[in-house]
Amino acid sequence: MFSRIQPHLLALGLGFVALGSAACKPPVYPACKKDKHCNVDLDEKCVDKQCQNCKTDADCATKGPNGTPWKCAEFRCQDPATAGTGGADGVGAPCQQTIECSSGLVCKAGACGACSEDFDCQPGTCDIGSGRCNAVGGDTAGGCQTDDQCAMDEICNMGKCEFSGAMGGGTNPCPDVPKIYFGFDNPNPEPADQEKLKALAECLKSNQAQLILEAHADSRGTEEYNIMLTDKRGVTVKEYLQNLGIDPSRMTVVSKGDLEATGTDEGGMKEDRRVDFIYQ
Repeated sequence: MFSRIQPHLLALGLGFVALGSAACKPPVYPACKKDKHCNVDLDEKCVDKQCQNCKTDADCATKGPNGTPWKCAEFRCQDPATAGTGGADGVGAPCQQTIECSSGLVCKAGACGACSEDFDCQPGTCDIGSGRCNAVGGDTAGGCQTDDQCAMDEICNMGKCEFSGAMGGGTNPCPDVPKIYFGFDNPNPEPADQEKLKALAECLKSNQAQLILEAHADSRGTEEYNIMLTDKRGVTVKEYLQNLGIDPSRMTVVSKGDLEATGTDEGGMKEDRRVDFIYQ
């Protein structure tokens, strides 16, 4: 009897099945339609189509230290003593980058808020209970021993992570090569600038200057991708100079992503795709 079904009707039916399968596909986290679409291990709830730490105070009944009750405020289980302070600790403050947020908060959707996973706090970790980021080693005060323990656009200076824009100020012994440029979405210097790196290496051999390789990207792409891309650009330049005989301990890579991008056309964006050489 199945064989008598008209071919075009059979194809139409299969098409509906395919559409139905696609319609059942769950939303991409942290978007959600039901609680089951959220992180079960964190006991998250689906609130207004977004995975959150809690819906009501009942969800926080045992979330405090040693199982003590906490309060659900701004969809996050918080200490009753500090919950509901109207963002006094920086929650809800407008932002473009996490560096603009305080108290261990992260920048999401243009506002400072709680972290939900370690990825939000790289290279530190996320304290799920408080929704605040811990620095590497658990020190939220920014204590560090190496640059790798700081954020991408920070340097470890005298045991403290500092914004790299505050660094520098040293005499530039190689003014002929202040920066080099990169093609769109490319971690490798343009051919002409590779020749400039050879000249820079020869200059650096005549002194012992400490060098910051400050890498930038244009405004296209996500914040996370541009940080990764600029990190690759800085590391590529460092390795290139190292292969030309420069001690790698003299060079520090700082990845700024599109933090300082200003270009609105191709000419301006080309200026954004660069590595600046800053001397300490």
